[in-house]
Amino acid sequence: MSLPLTGCSFGWMHRAPLETALETLAAYGFRSVEVTTSPPHLYAPEADAAALTATLARLDLALVSVNPSFVDVNLISTNPGVRDASLAQMLAEIDLVAGCGGRYVVIMPGHRHALAPAPDARCAELFDDALAVLLPRARARGVTLALENSPYGYLGSSADMLALVRRWDDPCLAITYDVANALAIEDPAAGVRAVGEHLALAHVSDTWRDRWAHTSPGRGEVDFGAFADALDAIGFTGPTVYELVDGEPVEPRLAADLAALRAAGWDPALRPWEGA
Repeated sequence: MSLPLTGCSFGWMHRAPLETALETLAAYGFRSVEVTTSPPHLYAPEADAAALTATLARLDLALVSVNPSFVDVNLISTNPGVRDASLAQMLAEIDLVAGCGGRYVVIMPGHRHALAPAPDARCAELFDDALAVLLPRARARGVTLALENSPYGYLGSSADMLALVRRWDDPCLAITYDVANALAIEDPAAGVRAVGEHLALAHVSDTWRDRWAHTSPGRGEVDFGAFADALDAIGFTGPTVYELVDGEPVEPRLAADLAALRAAGWDPALRPWEGA
């Protein structure tokens, strides 16, 4: 078993320019990348797709996906102005990834107020309204929306995501399964087996059951070997994104982190879909 491992620029946010992140990932042997489209690195509505494509080509990196991180993007906000701005950004994300030859836009519904959360039915209605706008654009641009399990109180489990994807039954709507977002909710290996053929992307990093994180392997409680075995069991050959973002410098840890992930079954030198 050897699974493609994709790099991620998120950990360099507010620490170094996006180009530094991409150069470092390439230097450590990654051949594919997920770009976090959040300022100051990149703002999709104003991004220069040609410039990003040229940088990726220079570094021999394939763009797999873009991910706006959903700190501010909130498609289930009960504030219509926030929803409209979020929807506009997600449309720009689709255009950006298509313009750079990527396949996926990672999407989350957003988040609810912790003290006065909107009811599930209202969140479902608002997210359906957003998908009704986003999916036609995705189909037209040859892009898939990859719904990620959320740590923000809505659509957090594999069962929740699976029900939504099956209800929509659209080839341009699939699933991103994040092991660190899942651990406090369910067994990640069981969760990824449940989503099965609907899986487009996996995200890996370490965390604790009682404290959410996206940190280096070995620091927390994630069983990376079991998760890799589950991916292999469902025949997954797509991208597993190493999403290390914990407020600490990334580069000093990359060598050790990659050694741990290689031991569990991943290889950054493999491009997704090429196989071992």
